[in-house]
Amino acid sequence: MRTKKPKAKTVVLGLPSAFSLISLCLGFLSLLASFHGRFLTASWLIVLAAVLDGIDGLVARSTKTTSAFGIELDSLADAVSFATATGILVALWGAGEIGRLSAALGFIFLAAGILRLARYNVIQANQKTRSTYLGLTVPSAAVFIVSLIMVNPQVSSPLAHKLLLFLSIPLISGLMVSRLRYPNFLSSSLWRRFNLQRALIIAFVIAGFYLHPPLALFILASINVISGPFREAWRLTQKTLEAKRGRNEVPLG
Repeated sequence: MRTKKPKAKTVVLGLPSAFSLISLCLGFLSLLASFHGRFLTASWLIVLAAVLDGIDGLVARSTKTTSAFGIELDSLADAVSFATATGILVALWGAGEIGRLSAALGFIFLAAGILRLARYNVIQANQKTRSTYLGLTVPSAAVFIVSLIMVNPQVSSPLAHKLLLFLSIPLISGLMVSRLRYPNFLSSSLWRRFNLQRALIIAFVIAGFYLHPPLALFILASINVISGPFREAWRLTQKTLEAKRGRNEVPLG
């Protein structure tokens, strides 16, 4: 007589894929919102998709249900919800004043996002640690871009604001395909010890979102974006100091 798997276990196994599909749906809805000129709605849908993408990864790792199928599904969902949805949002939001340039920049972001996802799929099988990522993740890049739009989502926003956003896109695209190591802020090792300092950080984040959600999101996204270059600069500084100390050491005898 065959033994059936417990229903609870079957549900747990399907949770990561369910979150990926919901994230994909949100990306699809974001695309529809962008095509109808509802740019603030499109931006929030991308942010919500990013939240679900993070939960998806946490659930898969905590329940040990990571699979090759789940990884591929997650990457395909990211390609739509973050690379495509954000690229289209940028292209349509800036189409009025900057025209073709906004479409070109939207495509640059899309291409960089797809390249980043393709590279991740190739190297993730041999990746020994999940505490860092190679290059800025596509959801993080998307959240940074949409947070800039959310500060002033109107099509008639100042030209200087649009130029700031469009100047950021080549930089963010470059960081996605770079070889900079980015910390994984959702890694369980970072939050294993829940102390007062971490509680205070969470309190500040909650207060920031209560006072001004778009600005708080932009600040958080900016911290994430600069964490990679800052980490690399710190590593090179420490390496230089160690080399200097080595040269200054005088051998005994």
